[in-house]
Amino acid sequence: MGREDGVARRVLVVGCGMAGARFVGRLTALNPDIRITVLDGEQRPAYNRTLLTGVLAGRHHPEDIALPLPPGIDLRTGVRAVTVHRATRTVVDSTGTEHTYDALVLATGSRPRHPWPRSRPGPGGCRHLTDDHADAGAPVVVGGGLLGVETALALAARTLPVTLVHRGPHLLHRHLDTRAGALLRGVLEDAGVTVRTGTPASGPVDGPDGPDGPEGPGVRLGNGDVVGADLVVLTSGTRPRVGLARRAGLPVRSGVVVADTLASVGDPDVYAIGDCAEHRGVVHDTAVPAWQQAEVLAARLSGHDRHARFTGARTLTRLITKDVDLAVFGEATTAIGAGLRAAARTDVLSVSDDRRRVYKKIVTRDDRVVGGILLGDLSTVDTVRRAYETTGPLPPDRLHLVSTLGGDG
Repeated sequence: MGREDGVARRVLVVGCGMAGARFVGRLTALNPDIRITVLDGEQRPAYNRTLLTGVLAGRHHPEDIALPLPPGIDLRTGVRAVTVHRATRTVVDSTGTEHTYDALVLATGSRPRHPWPRSRPGPGGCRHLTDDHADAGAPVVVGGGLLGVETALALAARTLPVTLVHRGPHLLHRHLDTRAGALLRGVLEDAGVTVRTGTPASGPVDGPDGPDGPEGPGVRLGNGDVVGADLVVLTSGTRPRVGLARRAGLPVRSGVVVADTLASVGDPDVYAIGDCAEHRGVVHDTAVPAWQQAEVLAARLSGHDRHARFTGARTLTRLITKDVDLAVFGEATTAIGAGLRAAARTDVLSVSDDRRRVYKKIVTRDDRVVGGILLGDLSTVDTVRRAYETTGPLPPDRLHLVSTLGGDG
């Protein structure tokens, strides 16, 4: 069988991004005798994707964001996994090589959502963002989520005339309420970003578009307007990369469905972690849950802790730039009145300073923190994080969650 004392002696990992690289590093540290093969379809080494906009802004060099990988692993870059034969526990890669495994770990990540799937932009249209394009004259960022906001600010830091287009009613509309969205918009406009919300970017324009249109390439909006663009950056979200799992006959909904053991519910020898995994109906698409899953699975497969379980993640998502500090988590978009109010068993505590564009909102239910927004001041973020992650009941006085507004922390 290849397993002794519950330890998988041959582990095959598909993907070497944030989740795969962390898993390989931890597994090697816990049990260096395990034979590890990694199939990574990308040509370049693993890198920390959370620092990509730092490279764009000039705060990091590309080589600074490489993820460390342990020596001794069989890393095959530019090689894709093509077919999984679960009955024989083998995988055939894009070179025709067959790999055997005791445990197969899918860390295939996610793929970008392209808002214009039928478009075929030419040389003057949409282009991949590279160092060569980072100083394009007039960039347009499509998508006003966390990555879109961070990208727009990074480009604006290069003194470029950036336009951010978002189809939602306000920026980060899935994370922020209307008030926080308006304050964040003001921050971006102060940084030199033109913000267009409430209309989608319907497609690229490769040349002149009428007497009032741009002279060169641009982006057409859903309301008919055209925004000139020398560079278009698409940050329209991602979807789990599950084609390999689906072809293997594994249960897939949004992601590869896994149990608390992180094993597929359809095959105990196949696991999934990171953006491609769906656990208890949730696909976690941020780094911290991926790392937590990697730690749990490494503990199990190494034999270090065969009872380790992933029971979910309660983490804050943070955006920290020179222009704005932001942390959002949980059920943050609950409507509020003024200050603290009760609606059924839900309470909302909020304070704001419009002049400084500072806004804090904490949502509680049954005396437990279930969500919140910290914008412009993260001085209470550690206190809030502890209250959220422990899920313990709060004391009657909760002002400590927002009480340092305007202070130095």
